[in-house]
Amino acid sequence: MRKFVMPVFHSDDRGSFWQVAQKGWGEINFVETLADKHRGNHFHKENYELFFIVKGQVEVTVRSLKQSKAQTFLLSAGECLLIEPYELHTFYTRMDTQWMVMLSEGIAPENPDFHKASEFEQLIGRPLPKVEAPAIALN
Repeated sequence: MRKFVMPVFHSDDRGSFWQVAQKGWGEINFVETLADKHRGNHFHKENYELFFIVKGQVEVTVRSLKQSKAQTFLLSAGECLLIEPYELHTFYTRMDTQWMVMLSEGIAPENPDFHKASEFEQLIGRPLPKVEAPAIALN
């Protein structure tokens, strides 16, 4: 998991421009979530997932199989979070929020890469496969 601000940003009298991603994404979604709502509480085995907050504020809790404790922090407009495979992630919107959600492979309806928290608990201590990261707009 990595929290960051996208390095390519331009602002002038017309407005602003953020480069959110370059190549390598299989699915891109725009999501609006009302205040005081939860999303997530799952993990992916194949997909990297990038969240870019357009407007609002989200409290994020991430638990990785590589670390013993979960991490909780805030994401605000202009900030990003890259979730790696096998990282359990849960979101709580503190206010109405708009965000972009990108998945490296996308979600196939016949075999969705969504896995429940109960399955995550069963994987603790097991070796994990390496999954190739997508190209993203980072230095």
